[in-house]
Amino acid sequence: AHSSSAHGIDPAIVMSAAATSVSARVSVFASAGRRCDARSRHAATVPRATVAKSVSGHASRRRRDALVAAAAKGPGGAAEDVANMDALIDNLIAADEEGLVKLVAENVLSFDQSLWIRIASRSDAAEKQEEKDAFMELAGKCMKLIEAMVEKTESGIQESSKALESIVAVAADPETGEFAVPLSSESVARMRDAINDAAVDEQMLNTVYAWIRKSDEDKLDGMVHILQHLLQCYAARELDTGSTPLDIVIGAPASEWPAKFEAVIEGGFGEEAFTQDLQKRMEGVVLNLPNGSYAQRVQAEYLKEVEDRGKGIYAEKSGASAE
Repeated sequence: AHSSSAHGIDPAIVMSAAATSVSARVSVFASAGRRCDARSRHAATVPRATVAKSVSGHASRRRRDALVAAAAKGPGGAAEDVANMDALIDNLIAADEEGLVKLVAENVLSFDQSLWIRIASRSDAAEKQEEKDAFMELAGKCMKLIEAMVEKTESGIQESSKALESIVAVAADPETGEFAVPLSSESVARMRDAINDAAVDEQMLNTVYAWIRKSDEDKLDGMVHILQHLLQCYAARELDTGSTPLDIVIGAPASEWPAKFEAVIEGGFGEEAFTQDLQKRMEGVVLNLPNGSYAQRVQAEYLKEVEDRGKGIYAEKSGASAE
């Protein structure tokens, strides 16, 4: 049992109640890249407007699952867990304002119900009133920081979803508003133009992958196809430097790669030059983009597709020459 604080408020009750709302929102923050607040309920031959339909029930289930997992762990936990929580709390207490913001951001996923209750327990167990107040003040500051981070993230998700809806919508038939899958070259060209005019950041790429996962779960193969084309358009935009023959291939839709390879090979772009150029591009993606980022993943996968297609074409050319 916890005794009342000097202000007549049981800190454990305060922390437990706060954890109910804050940990729920942190769970949403944690799964922002996995949940699909997506609007894709239908893929091919569906009116464009239906792309905007939400899947809030799916997100709610994930939120409930996160809360159940947090509650099941309990405030005590294993000795190692308690030690880790205490180490984090000590660092938070010792940090200045700037350091606190950084620590909370780096450890946001650690702020589950157990951690809040641990802070309350330490406040209650403290011998000096100043120490008790310091723990409660820390909890308040952390809550405000996390709330601000969650709100910023949720706002970013909403903005990314809205921008993504607009890009996906241009792939629909202009007259009927329906999607025809596989996409026509005209639809891909419209999507490419929309991507070139859009600010595609990590949050939007995160949202694209969330839509893909949700569409795959719902067996909406047509929407998965559209979103994969969207990622290809983005990668082509980022990787096309316009400086070497390889850019002729990279900047073109995948359906045109065989013809583009034929053209650059006839122009003297041999397999060795292709391999060296591609290797430099891949090194640039690995070294210049944040490790593990969606941007790095999308561009690396795109280059791998170009490599696989190119190797196949060069092998065919080599085999034909040998004959």
